[in-house]
Amino acid sequence: MSREAVDQPPMVGRQDELRAIRAALSGPPTHRRGVLIAGSAGVGKTRLAQEVAAGLAAAGWRLSRAHASGSGTGLPLAALAGLIPPLTPTRPLTPTTPPPSTPVQRALAGLRAAVGGTRNVLVIDDAHLLDEVSAAVVHQLVADGTVPVLVTVRTDEPAPDAVTALWKDAGVHRIDLAPLSPPQTETLVVAVLGGPVEGRTLRRLRDAAAGNPLLLRELITSAREAGLIDRPAGIWRLAGPLDAAPRLTELLGSRLTAADPAERDALELLALSQHLPLPAAVAVAGSATLEALERRGLVTVATVDGQQIVQLSHPLYAEMLRAATPELARLRHSRRLADTLEAAGQLHGADVMRVALWRLDGGGDIDVDLMLAAAREAAYLREYELAARLGQRAYEAGGAVTAGLAVVRALFQQGRLDEAVRRSAELSRSAVTGPGHGDAERTQIAIQLAVILVHGADDVAAARATLDAVAATEPGCREQLDAVRLYLRAYRLDCSVVTPALALFHTAGSVDLRLAAAGAASCGLLLAGRFTEADKLLADVVPVAHRHIGPGQVQSDGFPAAVASLLVDLPDVAGALAAAESTYRASLQPPDRVGQALAAFFLAKVALLRGRPATALRWANEAYLVADDVQLRGVRRWAAGLRLQAAAQLGDLTTAGQAAADLDRHPGGPDGVRLFDIEVARGRAWLATLTGDTDHGLRLLEQEVVRHGTTGAVGAGTLGVLDLIRLGGATVAVRLLTDHPPPDRWTLGRVVVDYATAAADRDAAGLLRVARDFSGYGMPLHAAEAATLATAATTSGAASGAGAGAGAGRAAATARLLADRELARCEQPTTPALRRGRRPAAGLTGREREVALAAADGESTREIAARLHLSARTVENHLHRAYTKLGVAGRAELRAALISR
Repeated sequence: MSREAVDQPPMVGRQDELRAIRAALSGPPTHRRGVLIAGSAGVGKTRLAQEVAAGLAAAGWRLSRAHASGSGTGLPLAALAGLIPPLTPTRPLTPTTPPPSTPVQRALAGLRAAVGGTRNVLVIDDAHLLDEVSAAVVHQLVADGTVPVLVTVRTDEPAPDAVTALWKDAGVHRIDLAPLSPPQTETLVVAVLGGPVEGRTLRRLRDAAAGNPLLLRELITSAREAGLIDRPAGIWRLAGPLDAAPRLTELLGSRLTAADPAERDALELLALSQHLPLPAAVAVAGSATLEALERRGLVTVATVDGQQIVQLSHPLYAEMLRAATPELARLRHSRRLADTLEAAGQLHGADVMRVALWRLDGGGDIDVDLMLAAAREAAYLREYELAARLGQRAYEAGGAVTAGLAVVRALFQQGRLDEAVRRSAELSRSAVTGPGHGDAERTQIAIQLAVILVHGADDVAAARATLDAVAATEPGCREQLDAVRLYLRAYRLDCSVVTPALALFHTAGSVDLRLAAAGAASCGLLLAGRFTEADKLLADVVPVAHRHIGPGQVQSDGFPAAVASLLVDLPDVAGALAAAESTYRASLQPPDRVGQALAAFFLAKVALLRGRPATALRWANEAYLVADDVQLRGVRRWAAGLRLQAAAQLGDLTTAGQAAADLDRHPGGPDGVRLFDIEVARGRAWLATLTGDTDHGLRLLEQEVVRHGTTGAVGAGTLGVLDLIRLGGATVAVRLLTDHPPPDRWTLGRVVVDYATAAADRDAAGLLRVARDFSGYGMPLHAAEAATLATAATTSGAASGAGAGAGAGRAAATARLLADRELARCEQPTTPALRRGRRPAAGLTGREREVALAAADGESTREIAARLHLSARTVENHLHRAYTKLGVAGRAELRAALISR
């Protein structure tokens, strides 16, 4: 990305303001006074004015520019000097044209001649810096109608009275420019970087910029210059703290300069604390100091949950101040903060975590219970680095197994897999040899290690061996171990676990036991295609899993993603998209990398269903990247499978090759988790077809479908069968569905059976029915493929004499029309089904298809005519010819021909 691209970011989120400005400048000359754009520093006033000025120039307006500058303060007319013509008269003066008597009058006379006119505009950036005389002259020019103005003004700086009077008295339209909203800021980040941005990076940049485009530009530029932002797997990502960016330090550092030691202390205290209740802030900093900082715009007072709190006015201030605070000062501040909050009364929630951290940093006696409570709160808030520190200090102070497990969980959540395994082994040895350790401690350690081995190391056999090594005698411990064994079996596609897992879920007495049983049962139900039962179970377990931080935390984090999986396969595409987006947003703040990887994975799956392979590739790349960061080896493998599918459906052999290389570097072992291995097989089949080895791809996918069928995972297997049909293996698909039929109550499963039969038999009517079904489910690419195959089947049938000529022609035209409509909703895919079926077909002309599709989508004749620049009569003629060719009587029958019946 070039530096120029960052220095001139695209215009984002200002369309309403642009329309208002253009409306104000487009009125009759007698009422056209101009526009004043007001806002804080860096909010985008100049950029918006540039956009408006460029549009005016392109429309033939003449722009005159004044140059306001703080350096010219005190020099009368300094800003207008370049516009005032020479004051020597060019023609003799007469008694009726007396000479101007003052410099201001002479300047006004010259400016009226220089800038006046019906299509002229005077442009002034930073008009608050105008000297008083220039401001008065500009006001007079506007007031007497000589010229409209386009000016910008900072709201946090004093402006001359004449500038204020422009909008108060002279009729200039004022536009107050607010900071960009969070979605607008995120859009700008993506536009500036020129590609997709990893979600957590997007959130950090968005929050740090606080809606200020100038600051956002500096953030990105500074991060790039400092090597803090890179683009692995095609996704932009921050690779370090923003306070390490030198340009940013230079930009903001001067604002934080505090000559008064009390002010500096107060700023550092607020940086360490992030926020303080107002009484506590007054106690540590003093009301006079806080008031002075508030006047300088460095701190703000806000009301949160009915309580007034004091905080720094910008999140970046805290990062910079924390980085610059000397160590001894940090220790001193930590002790003061802890003393102040403890003296204020009973601690709750995040305050427990903060006080424990300050005690940890400030030195002194360690309260193990406080540290453990703080570690739990940090884990709730997904602050895993802090949770590991607090848990480790509690462990060192005698917190034993409970504290040690808190450390292990936090290490794993950070992606520090080897360290988490090593610490688990140490805990296990101490539990065997140490006094006071019984079945409960050994069971918890074994379960935690098994969870890490299965989710991180992708090794089910090692996880099972860890559980088997525990000779528990207590019934409750044995039940917990058995429940985990069940979900390990489910992770290997063993759907026979459903019955015992459901029984255990309904009788379990502990949350950990219920979650483990629910994990096994929900996996089995989803794999088997028993979605009604899975829906009921997930509705019961998701509230239980919320904010759980026990040994099954990783599994708990996966339940919202399981809801998305359920909705994807029902199929409920809109519901799946909403669920995956909600899970993704929740994973960003507080940060939950496991949840982020899973949500991105399901967003990729949803995008593939929606016929949007480019979007799917973006999400699959992020899922792969995040899973790699936190060592979720199974998710990384499955995400690579989705990357293959998406790249192949785009016809992008280079990207597909890169995804295949990543998959080859990280293959699943013989004892790996197999929950979504069908996605890997689908990806490899799509790649083989893309490279011209379709038979090999079909064999790979067939083998995986058979493996799924033998374990009862016919729901997941049926999804593989669907791709067999799409890739040209309909005959094989029919046989597999006969051997391993999907559940009768599964809607999508029934459609796949119909699709396989119709494709194998080249049944045009059956293919068209399937296409309508896919369209109704919100699966446009699948619908377009089936409709395209129906077109080819109809045409070939008519050519061979198998169908009536006119009827076959109408059916072919209808199928082609449906295919065209559905493809228009996709992201330009290229698939074997589309290529196989794209044969020339008699039927509608291009214009007839265009008009018919618009009518089917509900556009009126007048709307179609206006959009296509045709007469209404021409539109109606095209429609009537289309009706005749399609064998329909009007719009209602046209729509009915394209939708599921």
